Amino acid sequence: MYQEVHTDNIPLRAHAPEVAELLRIFALEQPGPGGARHETLLARLMPDYGEELMVIAPTGDGDYEYTHYGREITRYIGGSRLGDRISTMTPQVAKFTRACYDRALADGRPTYTVHRSLKTMRVALWERLILPTTAEDGRRFLIVFSRPLQFREELLTTVLDTSPSGIVAIRVQRDEDGNVDSAIIITANQRAAAIGGVSDNLHDQELRQALPFLADPTIWRRCVYAIELRRADLIETSFERDGRAVWLQIALAPLGDGLVLTITDVSELMIANQTLQSRAATLALEIGRERATRRALSQEIGQREEREKELRRLAETDPLTALLNRRSFIEKANQAIEASEAERQATSLIIIDLDHFKAVNDSHGHPAGDAVIRAFADLLLGSLRSPRDLVSRFGGEEFAVFLPNCPRQCALAAAETIKQALAGRDLPVSETLALNVSASFGVATRRQGESLTQCIERADRALYRAKHEGRNRICEAEDPVSVAA
Repeated sequence: MYQEVHTDNIPLRAHAPEVAELLRIFALEQPGPGGARHETLLARLMPDYGEELMVIAPTGDGDYEYTHYGREITRYIGGSRLGDRISTMTPQVAKFTRACYDRALADGRPTYTVHRSLKTMRVALWERLILPTTAEDGRRFLIVFSRPLQFREELLTTVLDTSPSGIVAIRVQRDEDGNVDSAIIITANQRAAAIGGVSDNLHDQELRQALPFLADPTIWRRCVYAIELRRADLIETSFERDGRAVWLQIALAPLGDGLVLTITDVSELMIANQTLQSRAATLALEIGRERATRRALSQEIGQREEREKELRRLAETDPLTALLNRRSFIEKANQAIEASEAERQATSLIIIDLDHFKAVNDSHGHPAGDAVIRAFADLLLGSLRSPRDLVSRFGGEEFAVFLPNCPRQCALAAAETIKQALAGRDLPVSETLALNVSASFGVATRRQGESLTQCIERADRALYRAKHEGRNRICEAEDPVSVAA
């Protein structure tokens, strides 16, 4: 059964905004070792929060009894437990609940918990804030705020069972400083397990251990970015399973303090594309042999060659911007790295992310967001110095620029040129609207012997630092000092 228990950084961990206000009211009651004063705290909380509160009293024999049971809780579980004891619950839930209540009374401090419900069908997870109190006559009580997290089983069951893609919902676990430490799978369909090549039920497992292809540092960092920055993302990756390559597309969508991952196996599409290209090349060769004698076939060859070029272009480019897609960028950048090593030339990488892009979509609609991305792609191409430079849309509003024969100062200058060009230009959205946007930059100059993946990771970290230092700035992977906006 999925469980969390926290006594520190509770507002950061909580999903319900009311938790922070309840903690503030609890603190105003000047709690001592026995918690807050029961009568005054209850009087302050009942008018506004009573329908989502439980009041629980120890029975003296190691059990607890419900003396108040909020109507909203009753509505969710389909019945009231007023007058019941904890011991009447499912043994696993009762044991967890009793341990949490014992701890709160012993510590005299608020305790925040999350656990999976084993009985109710409408709600998968509950979050609870446990407030210990002491009455004037010395009796101890617990005032418990209880609310379901918004994972709806009727929706999830339908989506999970019918989806041809693997779907995994996760909730992160944070360390004492509030940083993401790990991720626990809340729910997942069998398709996700099949794609990962595992037969076990994925529920309650640690994400990177259950699905090893997600343990790649770059993919895990993208997941953390999606959670912390509250933005969707799309990842393309591959791994080996049973001796063959498996290609995946992974869509990330933030949900609460976690993510929903939609995992699609695109291996057959990749193989079909390769087969199509092979057949097209073979057919073009056969037609070429007869070009001199068969005019009609000559025309057919021309048409097939155009289709083949279009297939190659579509396979290599992003459909919105016509820039290189991530897979093609990586292939060409690796080729450029091999050439640069042979010639002993420095190469650099810039990762760029448009700032506050979600606000553009929210304020002006997704067509406006698409127009901004296309305009920024045109600005990028116009700002670069050499036709050998590689420009890619990595996904969403994130772009990458690979600069052959470009050492550190050259890369920083290129990033500054793009930044200044963006600052001095409104990006056209329609005939009547243009928007001024900014971007954050992560710059990394490739080290001797370093792989492209490692260079991308360092540039990603620099970009992440630029975002957290205020956006609209350039941060360099090797140098922690950022270039101010």
